[in-house]
Amino acid sequence: MIIHGITSQELNTLKSLVGKKLLCFKSQQKDSWNRIFGNILLVSEDSEIELRNELTEIEYFGDSEEVSKFYVNKITKEKPFQLMVEDSIAETSVNEVIKDIIIVKDEINVKDSSGNTIYEITMDDAVIIKTDNSVYAISREWSLEEELIFIQTSDYKKDIYSVEQIVSEWSDEDENTVATCNRKEFSLKNS
Repeated sequence: MIIHGITSQELNTLKSLVGKKLLCFKSQQKDSWNRIFGNILLVSEDSEIELRNELTEIEYFGDSEEVSKFYVNKITKEKPFQLMVEDSIAETSVNEVIKDIIIVKDEINVKDSSGNTIYEITMDDAVIIKTDNSVYAISREWSLEEELIFIQTSDYKKDIYSVEQIVSEWSDEDENTVATCNRKEFSLKNS
């Protein structure tokens, strides 16, 4: 099983935001499909934390491939926030206290036509920020791209990449492989 997700140290960095006032998000201006490229900054009352979706080389069906992965970085004066792409920074004002952060984790298992497991990977596909009155979803889609979907939502389960889409993405009719996906959600408030 390949674990391709946010590390425990990075989870602790995110968890440090729970109970803090989230002033705003900073990112590339969203397109009409709520997509941004690469990274987003969470600006709280006492810290700035970057969430990046970056291609990272891993073992991929016996070869190696760059598959996108979330990274969490604390921003400092010595290492200021920069977009991963040349563009101006847009600000999304929030001014609400973070009540919880949910990590959406998918365990993907790919089997051949005989039912033998040929690939297993666990990856984080969304970070959900719950504030006093709002819910913000920052999610990944196709695992070979660095785009993010950033949306204020009333139903994040509907607005993030679905289990059905993951199964379709990881299954391959030509190769007679079928994927399954077991989705779990982890609350940082309760961890």
